[in-house]
Formats: sequence, C-alpha cells, structure tokens
Amino acid sequence: MPNSRLPHKEPLIFVESLLEQSDTEVTFRSSFPLTPTLAMFCEASAQGTSYFPLSPHCNIGFVSSFRNVILEEKANVCNPLITITLLHSFNDSYLFKFRAFNGLSTFATGEIAMFYMAA
Repeated sequence: MPNSRLPHKEPLIFVESLLEQSDTEVTFRSSFPLTPTLAMFCEASAQGTSYFPLSPHCNIGFVSSFRNVILEEKANVCNPLITITLLHSFNDSYLFKFRAFNGLSTFATGEIAMFYMAA
C-alpha cells in the first residue's frame, strides 16, 4: 500500500508494495500496465520517495530534477523492484539515487532531486 502522502491513483500509480524500509533506503515492488520505459521508471522512483520518513510538516513532494538517468537494459517484466537511497538532504530538499531491477538484471539507474513542502 503506498504512503498516504502519495496522491496518485490508477492508472498512474506505479508503486505496488513496500518490501524494505530504513531511514536511508526503501525497496518496493512496482507495477506497470505495460513494459516500462525509462520515463515510467523515473515516475515510479519519484512516487517511491513517499515512503521516506521525512519531516512531518513535509507532505507534498515535487521533482526538481533528474540526472545521470540511464536505461541499462530494456525491461522484460512489468513488476520490477526499485530501490531508492537517500544521498543528501538540506532543509526540505532531498537527493536520492534509484535502481530498477529484477534479479541480476538492472533496468534503469539515476538520481532524483525532490523538494517537499507543507500542503
């Protein structure tokens, strides 16, 4: 079940279930209606940041940038795992790295910068 801070609904929600969570890393199963593209992996990663235990006053997140995003291999499944790691934070800005994978295959990697604010 996605974090309640995630406002997305079907068919645009790509987060299926949380598998592991710590203060600096989350892993979740994604779910795509068709074979995912690089843009879909980026969106799923942005949605997955909703699992991080950020400041309680921060409940709306905005993508400020993506960088070093690479499609490593074309995905052959519609429900790969995605791991997101917190790299750095400053006030209400956060930098994460993500990896979309299934077993030994890595489909996409990159970094995402997010800004959070109160509603």
